[in-house]
Amino acid sequence: MSSNWQRRWQPLLEQWVIVAATSADRPWSGAIESGLDVPLPRHDPDCYLCPGVTRAAGATNPDYRGAYAFDNDFPTLAPHAPADSNTNDELHSFAPAQGRCRVLCWSENHNDTLASLSADKVIDAIKLCKEEYISLSADKGIAQVLIFENKGVEIGVSNLHPHGQIYASSFVTDTALRLRDSQAKYAKRHNGQCLLQDMLSSEHVKSHLLVEQNQYWSIIVPYAARFSYETWIVPNRKISSLAETSDAEMAELALCYQRQVRLYDNLFQRSAPNITLLHNAPCDDNADNEHWCFHVAFHPPLRDSQKLKYLGGFESGTNNIVNPMMPEKAADTMRKLAGK
Repeated sequence: MSSNWQRRWQPLLEQWVIVAATSADRPWSGAIESGLDVPLPRHDPDCYLCPGVTRAAGATNPDYRGAYAFDNDFPTLAPHAPADSNTNDELHSFAPAQGRCRVLCWSENHNDTLASLSADKVIDAIKLCKEEYISLSADKGIAQVLIFENKGVEIGVSNLHPHGQIYASSFVTDTALRLRDSQAKYAKRHNGQCLLQDMLSSEHVKSHLLVEQNQYWSIIVPYAARFSYETWIVPNRKISSLAETSDAEMAELALCYQRQVRLYDNLFQRSAPNITLLHNAPCDDNADNEHWCFHVAFHPPLRDSQKLKYLGGFESGTNNIVNPMMPEKAADTMRKLAGK
């Protein structure tokens, strides 16, 4: 198989990704990331996520221990957002941006990360995600619950305290619409089969793209990865959302999640920046939600320990992402690092 100048189809997003493996060897005179971790205190009295600190909007955090969630003081979505809309005007349509935004503190310690937590604490953190999903998805006004973590100054994080976020929206987001549509169309073409489970069972994935597999979950590099070291955690059985997971599956998901972020730290020799997305099925009443398979997607922005991936003119102008790393090579590197 050629490792260069190849277009690969990303079936979930229904778009082409260009694999250009030699582009990583171009002479580089752009920005270099230092990779130096700045020591953080265990408690920062100026951090709005630390226990006992009064936040900018006036609320004071309790003296919490472990995982803790609260409403974002400066939300992107709000339940009281204006309800008026006009979707009949082709040029000037508008609709409400209603919903709830939540902050998920993984730990009371300012200098922790998910990678540094004990097994019990990381399991509690992911259990909190499940509890929040169940609670928010039960609200009839919520159509989608997206749980995510932005980590690292490289991706614009405004607070270094270990935390994730939830955007529970009154509408289904653009990417989720694509994910739902692609999975539903695949199921209808393949007698109800699940796209992601069929992906896991493919010989190419099992032979070349599998990083880890255990009783409940598999970690793979997607065939059409858009980031150099992108990985997905996929359930070995079809699960639509965290609500459907057993206690054993939840515990192993948390440990899988932690092993992968630790692997990134080892790969890049630093506390690695990342965007992590927990893709639960939308919770509106659309019949196609039944074909959705839950998965966790890691989008690390680093190409290597010193270089970030930037979207240049071609990618920004075409939406065809260029990956400078052969996905099979990335999987092999991570598999060896994991000792599998």
